Amino acid sequence: MPTSKLIDEIVENIRKNTINNLTKKLDEVDVLILDDIQFLAGKDKTQEIFHNIFNDFYSKKKQIVLSSDRPPKELDLLEARLRSRFGIGLVTDIKKPDFETRMAIINSKLREKSEYLEYEYIEIIAKYVKDNVREIEGAVNIMLTRKNLLGQDLTEKDIYDGLEILGYNVGKESLQDAKIKDADTMNNKSYKSFAKILEYIANYYSISISDIKGNSRKKEVSVARQMLMYIAKKHYGWTLEKIGTYFGGKNHATVIYAIKNFEKLLKSNTTIYNDYHIIIQDLV
Repeated sequence: MPTSKLIDEIVENIRKNTINNLTKKLDEVDVLILDDIQFLAGKDKTQEIFHNIFNDFYSKKKQIVLSSDRPPKELDLLEARLRSRFGIGLVTDIKKPDFETRMAIINSKLREKSEYLEYEYIEIIAKYVKDNVREIEGAVNIMLTRKNLLGQDLTEKDIYDGLEILGYNVGKESLQDAKIKDADTMNNKSYKSFAKILEYIANYYSISISDIKGNSRKKEVSVARQMLMYIAKKHYGWTLEKIGTYFGGKNHATVIYAIKNFEKLLKSNTTIYNDYHIIIQDLV
């Protein structure tokens, strides 16, 4: 709960002289998670009661998770005895999500809503929306709202327009300029060219892109997906994490299995071997 809500409950129970009721209520709790613990500052009686609550949880080996806007030792307006107790456990700094994490968050939000955006558009959003999950989710929501209002797939311009509405200074940067090319991208291969391969292979096998990026287990879809993962690793130098993210959040084990299985198919299946080399000669 927010610390402000706990403060309200403490104040209300003090007013009614029923603080034991709050103690009994918390006694049934196994894990106490409080957001913005710094709001206890300046509230001496509330700090005293929370000190007792904390000690009770600690003595019973129950879990307490606290968040604040600074480390425990810098919470100057809290009593020293509280600051020292807050520093007993694991203290960690929650930083802004990095680029790969932002990509994963966007993909997760899209899956929750059973929606789809082009990989390069997800990249653009992840490049500009950096601060926190709430802002990332807000950006995803506005893009999907624009998509539904337009009644068609979004364009690069729609993505930039949406970001400008949210207050991001994107200027007139092109899609190519906006792309993040990290050390894993080799031979100057761009995400756009890989998207072309994805489209080509989907047409080649007469299947949809959404099936390839989804969880379909049809034989022709699985072969196409494994071929693309193999190409992404062998010819583009993508990491397993990047490949998994591109294909809808697949985990490392799934990607490794797909690549190794396709390597076996290349050696044992003449048709797949020929298909692969036709595609490679045409596009890579």
